[in-house]
Amino acid sequence: MHVLIDDVQLWDGTGSPAQARMSVEIRDGLIHWIGPASQWQGSRPTVQIVDGRARTLIPGLMDCHVHYSSPGGPDWIARFSDPLPEISIRAIELAEASLRSGVTTARDVGAPQGVSIKLAHMARAGEINAPNIRAAGTWIAHRGSYVSFARHFGEAHELRDAIRMEIEEGAELIKVALSGWNEGNAAEVPFNEKLLSVGVEEAQRAGFKIACHANDPASCRIAARAGVDSLEHGMFLEQGDLDAMANNKTCLVPTMSVWDAMLYYAHAVDWPEARKKRAEGLRQGSRLAVIGAVRAGVQIALGTDAGGGAARHGRIAREAELMVECGLEPRDALIAATSSASKLIGEDQRGTIEKGKIADLVLLDANPLENVGALRLIAAVFQGGRRVA
Repeated sequence: MHVLIDDVQLWDGTGSPAQARMSVEIRDGLIHWIGPASQWQGSRPTVQIVDGRARTLIPGLMDCHVHYSSPGGPDWIARFSDPLPEISIRAIELAEASLRSGVTTARDVGAPQGVSIKLAHMARAGEINAPNIRAAGTWIAHRGSYVSFARHFGEAHELRDAIRMEIEEGAELIKVALSGWNEGNAAEVPFNEKLLSVGVEEAQRAGFKIACHANDPASCRIAARAGVDSLEHGMFLEQGDLDAMANNKTCLVPTMSVWDAMLYYAHAVDWPEARKKRAEGLRQGSRLAVIGAVRAGVQIALGTDAGGGAARHGRIAREAELMVECGLEPRDALIAATSSASKLIGEDQRGTIEKGKIADLVLLDANPLENVGALRLIAAVFQGGRRVA
């Protein structure tokens, strides 16, 4: 497909300022040419022209933490236990909704019965309209601390075996649940730093990145020091934890949409007071962690946890807004969803708009560098040069 996105404001995700009146030419799924609109020398009758006037073009967005097997909402936990055919069909529908919202790449970081791996294969084969998915299989968790469909272990050798089994079954990253299930009491973490380090060593030795679910003070402290590639949630990170993450180059995926959605449903469906207080506590801890991470120089990548908590799919703009509310500039929230996310996921041919890279692009009817809520105003989504929304 030969496309010219013409006369657009271009923000390329590299850290450079946005440029006005630019054009981007796409050929065979790749970015073929970038330059001032007045300097394009092709033949307009032979190319599909997309009008970019009064619009902003940005790299395709990346959601580093989703669960397409659950729709989110007030009863998201129960939805993981639905019949497998229902989960599978729903995952396809939710992945497409995610793509329409501008998410061209995602990490699905846990699903029952290998649904996420099958979904990733279907997306890669072009059988469904979905983001480019990097999938963990299911969660790996200490015995007695997590949901029944997780892969459980007790000793270090069982943890190694669990990681090897995930890899054999087609996982592209490893997801370890350090703290308990979201609604549980995780006062005692059955992990310690030494045991988690065994998992880090096993995953990275095999060339795989490891993501760690940590959303209470003890698990945050352990995960921050064990050298995981990404710490997911991190609602109660303290300064020493953040310093350790910066030293270890551990990325924070804060998933603030979790508590944001919980606070909404706490009032909308009248949750018990204990759940309301939990959501408020997560909000306070999460905001302090993100503010501290920025000051400590911790890399931040955007992830919504859509499906894995109350947050629903297709609402990545809200996560970016929450980042800005914590003090990030809109530009930095966009970097968290593009170039920083691509580094975490390992997608070096995506995440920025540069000649020769894969043409994953989002065209917006407003400027997200002025108001990041403009991510909702989607005019077009291109994935591999093909217009998909």
